[in-house]
Amino acid sequence: MNESYAEWLVEKKPSPFDNLIRIGAYALTLILFAAALFFWTILLIPAVISAVCCYLFLPRLNKEYEYLYLNRSLSVDVIYSKEKRKNVAEYELDKMELFAREGAPVLDKYRDKAVKVRDFSSRDPGAVRFILLIREGEGLQKIILEPDQKITDAIKHLYPSKVFFK
Repeated sequence: MNESYAEWLVEKKPSPFDNLIRIGAYALTLILFAAALFFWTILLIPAVISAVCCYLFLPRLNKEYEYLYLNRSLSVDVIYSKEKRKNVAEYELDKMELFAREGAPVLDKYRDKAVKVRDFSSRDPGAVRFILLIREGEGLQKIILEPDQKITDAIKHLYPSKVFFK
């Protein structure tokens, strides 16, 4: 059996709002702790809740996506703050409608169709992105990826009539 394996890591570009959220969350926590120490002790409860929320949710602002292509299957994991990994999607490429570079003319006929969109890209405007259209039940799902040459070549090798680079 001819096995194909490839993996690729894509770091999500931080948005300007990520830093504002981070600064605002830390500032709120510090203000609540200071107010609890100097004025109203009852504010210690919201201060602790705010600190726990910072600990749990702020690491989710730093994301990386890892694509793993293995034997006609594409898996996407998200890695938060280079520490916590979670599998977020698994796609059987036998259900694939097409795999095309973003902006390819072949995508035009799918433009007006209702599809569920999932973006696993860096959101960097200069990056080369691909669109994977795949059947999910009765509908279509549009997955936005930034795979490397090894992954695109492996998919092209198995599905030459469904892969478009232009």
